[in-house]
Amino acid sequence: MAATVAAAGTLLAACGGYGGGGDGYDNASAQDGAKKPAAAPQNTALAVAANSRLGNIVVDGEGRTLYRFDEDTASPSSSNCENACATAWPPVFVGEKIAVRKGLDSSLVGKVKRADGSFQVTLGGWPLYRFAKDTKAGDTKGQGVSGTWFVSAPTGKKATVAAAKPAKKKPATPRWTGKNTIKVVDDDQLSKIVVNGAGRTLYRFDKDTRSATPGKSKSNCLGACAKAWPPVKFTASLKLQGVDRKLIGNIMRADGICQLTLGGWPLYTYAKDTKAGDTKGQGVGGTWFASTATGKKAQADAETEDTGDDYGY
Repeated sequence: MAATVAAAGTLLAACGGYGGGGDGYDNASAQDGAKKPAAAPQNTALAVAANSRLGNIVVDGEGRTLYRFDEDTASPSSSNCENACATAWPPVFVGEKIAVRKGLDSSLVGKVKRADGSFQVTLGGWPLYRFAKDTKAGDTKGQGVSGTWFVSAPTGKKATVAAAKPAKKKPATPRWTGKNTIKVVDDDQLSKIVVNGAGRTLYRFDKDTRSATPGKSKSNCLGACAKAWPPVKFTASLKLQGVDRKLIGNIMRADGICQLTLGGWPLYTYAKDTKAGDTKGQGVGGTWFASTATGKKAQADAETEDTGDDYGY
């Protein structure tokens, strides 16, 4: 008979009846006859502890994690963990007093009579257990064992892994933040031209595509070209002097920059203009010209020298 019982115990362990990976408890031969009730502790304490992975969980007075078993029942309360199972998952016995600490609803705390005659603490109707492989306070090695053992939440329900909170997205910064000034000034050679707040000359490019429809113009100056001819960014605050606001617009470039347009033409500065009043970009490549107040080309009385390439470098 003893050999038959031991073999049955081995089979149960191989099926993973109480332990993770088929080894949730140590096998023990059943004793003939009913066991005597286990000695109850003088006092029993239940408390709530914060767990970084599971949130608030239930622990005993020493901080040991308490569990519930899916094969038990809560209504009516009943424990189905006996013998070898109870060795691996020691029941929380009712003591002379049950101390219910802050964070727990005492109305959810109760007791159930086990098959051996002892009384076990219940929470929300579910019998409570410790796990033998938890060796110190805060251990939760029993969580999820065999898909039936779970840490108890303060309500008696299963404590589950908290879903990661989505990272707060920083408000998108509009591409048109900042300030700028567009104004008309007199130039000795080009007459009236448009400059920015720093007095830098603003240019237009003949190879761009102008559209009378707002936002439909297109810049064809990207990459190395845009380094030589930095696009004028459209800004939230734009001060105009001598320029009709109706002629002001913007386009979203292929490189993600929101670029200012005047009369439908995208505007640029020129990298070789190093100070206010410089117009070194005028006529470069036969395609770059300072802009007038309406977005047209500013023309000099004398022919401007052509450098032979669009970038002027």
